[in-house]
Amino acid sequence: MIMTTEAKVLRRFREKAGLSMRQAGEAMGVSGSLVSQIENGRENIPTGDRLMRFLDAYGISLSTFRNHVKEFSEEQTDRDVIESLLGKIGSKDMKTLRVMVEHFISE
Repeated sequence: MIMTTEAKVLRRFREKAGLSMRQAGEAMGVSGSLVSQIENGRENIPTGDRLMRFLDAYGISLSTFRNHVKEFSEEQTDRDVIESLLGKIGSKDMKTLRVMVEHFISE
């Protein structure tokens, strides 16, 4: 089992898109299990049209993917973490978060 940089980048983009593995799989017409296997190094990174299905589902271009692979760092920035968490927040909590952020930036 080898966790490649490409697998880690795909995981980050899926999380940024706010998709679970199951949701990502549904968007691509594959199983959530396959998404998991790819992200966890148990399946080879997709290539060609198969890779493009992943990138399209995550809303990114091939050049963006390649740039992120080239510049990959294990450490996520605060912005990366916040963006990945936003997709997991319900509408009620989103309103609360908005009020908090507006308070912080008004000071």
